[in-house]
Amino acid sequence: MTERITAIDISSEMAEGFVLPPGGIPVDVLSELSLPDTGLRFHPRQTGPRFDDAVLPVISSVHLSCGLHSGDPVLMQRLLPQLVEREIQLGAHPSYPDVFNFGQARIDLSHDELVAVLLYQFGALQGVLRQVDKTIRHVKCHGALSFDVAYEQWACDAMAEAIRLFDPSMILVLMAGSPSVAWSQAAGIKVIEEGFLDRRYGPDGRLVSRHDPRALHETPEDAAGQLIDFVKHGRVTAVDGSHVALRPRTFCLHSDTPAAGAFAAAIRNAVEREGLTIRPLSDLIAEDQPQS
Repeated sequence: MTERITAIDISSEMAEGFVLPPGGIPVDVLSELSLPDTGLRFHPRQTGPRFDDAVLPVISSVHLSCGLHSGDPVLMQRLLPQLVEREIQLGAHPSYPDVFNFGQARIDLSHDELVAVLLYQFGALQGVLRQVDKTIRHVKCHGALSFDVAYEQWACDAMAEAIRLFDPSMILVLMAGSPSVAWSQAAGIKVIEEGFLDRRYGPDGRLVSRHDPRALHETPEDAAGQLIDFVKHGRVTAVDGSHVALRPRTFCLHSDTPAAGAFAAAIRNAVEREGLTIRPLSDLIAEDQPQS
């Protein structure tokens, strides 16, 4: 029987969007552009509604966009006072350099180039965090880079090197059940496995693509039920009805998910009903590290 989890971290991704015009180009101008070869338009998640205030009461950790897929330093700075006041732990949310497409595309980079792209983003966020005397505690990649770091060893190796160079104490957040968990641990990186509460899974244990109409849970009760399935049974129910064994300790609730506030309330109720405690992921990491 799977041992029941009693303490979890709940996180979100914030500082996505813009106060400053990205690259000096106004957002309304970017929104009218399309790429000539594909017809791809400026990604709608860059300008869509966000529900940060509704999600803040339930989360214990946050990952802040570092500017290469979305976000800017003024947006980071504006969020920090309420994050610090709530004692929400701060992490980085780096991506491929892909503002137009919201980090959804893989950018062809050499190993050294990818390491430099990651270090650049860590440095950008850490510079802003100096205003509140905080440091980056953990790292969770965004979009296409998140999948590559989780499932491609070349990307995972670049991430491990960037963490070692910048701050070896940083924790790497990885998709639960992905091969990068073992790769990163072998490289000496602290890791924690993540599950998603508003996203659905395929029978292979991977997130269903956002292009699939089944990608997002439709009701708050579904999201809360997925959390309970994870913590009580060490599994998730896939879109085909099968059960996939996954054992995350940190759980993501996106703040741009429609009805994110209702999702957050349902998750909070489930946490209280099940007697769970919510703790920042760095408080959980020692429990999940391999014993020597």
